[in-house]
Amino acid sequence: MTYPYEKTVFPADIASQTFVWNDADPEAAEWQVKAATGGRIIAGPLNVRERYWQPTPEEWATLRAAGPGEEISLTVNRFSGKRKGRGAVVNFSFSVDPVEAPIFVRSVPLPFKFARENMKKIRWVWGSVSSQDKPSILLDNLPTCGNCHSFTPDGRKLAMDVDANNDKGSYVITSFGPTTDIAGDSIISWSTFQEGKFTYGLLSQISPDGRYVVSTLRDCEIFTDRPEIEYSQLFFPFKGILVIYDRLEKRFFELEGANDTLFVQSNPTWTPDGKYILFCKSRARHYPESGIHNGSVARPADMKTYLGFEKRFLDRDSLMKFDIYMIPFNDGKGGKALPVEGASQNGKSNYFPRVSPDGKWLVFCQAESFMLLQRDSRLVIRPMEGGETRVLEHNTANMNSWHSWSPNSKWLVFSSKAFGPYTQLFLTHINDDGTNTPPVYLDRFTFTGYANNIPEFVNTPYSPHFKIAPSFLTEDEFMIRNGEILQKSGDEQGALLAFTRAVKKFPQKPEGYYRRGRIHFNRKQVHEDLRDLDRAVTLEGHNDYFVTRGTIHLEMGNREKALDDFTRALRRDSTDHRAWSYLGILRAREGDPDGAEEYFAKAIDIYPFDYYSFYQMGKLQFEQHQYPQAQNALTSALQYCDNPGMVPLILELRGTCRRELNDLKGALADFTQALEHHPEDPQLYLAKAETEKTLGLTRQAEKSYQKAKELSRNPHP
Repeated sequence: MTYPYEKTVFPADIASQTFVWNDADPEAAEWQVKAATGGRIIAGPLNVRERYWQPTPEEWATLRAAGPGEEISLTVNRFSGKRKGRGAVVNFSFSVDPVEAPIFVRSVPLPFKFARENMKKIRWVWGSVSSQDKPSILLDNLPTCGNCHSFTPDGRKLAMDVDANNDKGSYVITSFGPTTDIAGDSIISWSTFQEGKFTYGLLSQISPDGRYVVSTLRDCEIFTDRPEIEYSQLFFPFKGILVIYDRLEKRFFELEGANDTLFVQSNPTWTPDGKYILFCKSRARHYPESGIHNGSVARPADMKTYLGFEKRFLDRDSLMKFDIYMIPFNDGKGGKALPVEGASQNGKSNYFPRVSPDGKWLVFCQAESFMLLQRDSRLVIRPMEGGETRVLEHNTANMNSWHSWSPNSKWLVFSSKAFGPYTQLFLTHINDDGTNTPPVYLDRFTFTGYANNIPEFVNTPYSPHFKIAPSFLTEDEFMIRNGEILQKSGDEQGALLAFTRAVKKFPQKPEGYYRRGRIHFNRKQVHEDLRDLDRAVTLEGHNDYFVTRGTIHLEMGNREKALDDFTRALRRDSTDHRAWSYLGILRAREGDPDGAEEYFAKAIDIYPFDYYSFYQMGKLQFEQHQYPQAQNALTSALQYCDNPGMVPLILELRGTCRRELNDLKGALADFTQALEHHPEDPQLYLAKAETEKTLGLTRQAEKSYQKAKELSRNPHP
C-alpha cells in the first residue's frame, strides 16, 4: 500500500479518499478489495481494474459508520496475474474531530521565475475537505504580483500582499465574504513608513482583532532563482525590523524590542489573544558585506559585491540560522524579546511559528539553515507554557512547511513535496498529548503543474461561489500589465494593441507611450518610436524614457539631441551605465577612440556585467587593431550576455579577432557557434570557409563556400 499510510486517522468530515497500491506483477490487471473491522467485513469484497480504489460516497459512509477510533483494515489481493501473494493491508480509522473550516491556498506554476514572468497564471483557491469536488478559484488572471496572506480568527478580514501602482510594499486589508473587493481604499503601502523607499513589507500578519498588522520593514533579502524545478528559489531576509500599522489611528510605528538593526527580525505571528508576537531573529548582514542598501537588488556599482555574497549562501559556505523569540505587544509599546526555549540557540534554523487557536501548542519549522522552501524542513511542536520540544512523529520525507491550525485546534494543514516537486497539501491530527497522526493527502487540492503554498484555514462556512474582485487595479495599470504579459509570451502584436488602447483611453499617462514606443523601436519604426517617446518624456522625465529616446536619436544620426538625452539621464542618475555606454558610442563615431574607451570603462566600472559595453569596447579595440584586448572584452561580453540576438554578433567579431591573432581553431569554433544562432547568414559561412581553407580543411571549406553562395542567391527573408 502506498496510500494511506499505516495508522492514518481521517477527519470525521472528510470526503471519500483514494486507496493506492503497487503490484510487483506487471501482468496483474485486477484486484480484490475488502474492508473489515472487529472481524466483520463492512465493504466488499469487490473487484477493481486499476491500482487504486476510491469508495463511492455510499461506500465511504459505510466505512465511517464503523465509528470514531475503530480500526479498519483494508486488504487488497491480486485477482489476476501469474504471481501469488498475501496481498497488502493498511489499517486506518476516523477521528471524532471534524475539520469544519475550508482551506485557502495560493497555487503557483513552477519554477518561480516562470511564475513571476507569468503572473496571470497564479491563482488563489479554496475548498473544503468535506467536498468531493475540486477547490474553487477565488482569484486568478491577476496581472500583478500577489503573495502572503492571513485571516483574522473569525474569518472576517483578509490581509494580503498585492502589488499596486508598481509598489512592492502595497498591502490590502479588506472584509472577506461571498464577494471580496480589493479596492483602492483598502490598500496601504509599507513604503510610506520608509518615506517612499523600496520595501516588500515581508511576511505580514494581521492581528486577531483585525486592528493591527505586523510586518518586516527596512528589509533586505536573498531572492535567488535556481535552475531545478523542485527547489527553484532561495529566499530569506538578512536585514529588517518589525513595524506595526494601526488601522484605527492610521499610523506606522516600530515595535520596540524587535527593532534592533544589528539583527534581522522577521516572520512574525500573533498569539491568539493578541498579547504577544512571536518572530524569527538572526544576526543581520549590512551593506559593506552584502552590497545591498535595501530590497533584494543591488545597484549596478555594488553588483559584484552582492553576487559574491549571494554565492556563499548558494554554495552553503555561509548559513543563516534563525531563532524564535517572543515579545509582549503591550498595546503597541513592545517590550523585551525573549528566546523561546527549544526553538532557539539549538544549532538549527527555526522559523514560521504558529500558535494553536486554543493557545496550547506552538508548531514551527526547523531546518539546518535559511527560511522557507528547505528540503530538510521538519515540523516541531512544543507546549506554549513550556515543556518538551519534539519533532512531530509523522513528518513527510521531503519538506514540511507553510502550516496552519484549524479553528478547533485539532488539525494542522501543511505543504510538502513528498509526492514530487510540486508542493501539495497534507493534513494531520494533533492529539491531546502533542503527538500527531500520519498525514492525510488532500488530493483534490492538487492541480497539475501547480505548487500549493501558504495554506490557511478560514473560519467561515464554505461555498464554491465566493469570489475576490481586484478593483484596486486602475484600468490603465491593468492594460499596461496585460500588455507586458502578452509581450513576454511572444505576442508582440497583442501587446502593441494593449498599449495603444491604454494610450487612447489614458492620454495623460506616460507608461503606455513608452511601452508602445519600445515595440516600435524593436521593429525599427523610428519615427513612430520617437513620437511616443517625446510624449512620454513630456509627461514624465523618467530615466528610461531619456535613454531610450537618446538611442533613437543615435540611430537617426541626431548627435546633439542624443547627447542632450544621455546628459539629462546622467543628471538624474550619474550611475546610469546605459547612458555612459551610449556616450561612448557617440565619442567613437566622432573619431575619439580614447574618449569612447573611457566612457565604456566608466559604464563597466558602474555595472561589471554590462555585456553591451564590453561588446562596444571590443569592437572599438578591434578597429584600433588591439586584438588581444578586443578578444578579452568580447569574451566578457559573451560571459554576461543575456540577449540571444546579440550572441552571434559577438561570436562573429571574436572569431574575426581570433583569426587576426592566428588562433584559427578558436576562430572556426566561434564562426560555427554563431551559425547555430544564424544558420542563414552567408557572411558567416564565408568567414567559416576562409578559416577552414587556411587550416587545410579543403572539403569542409568547399561545402561552406557553396552554402554561402546558395544563401547569397536566395537570401533568407
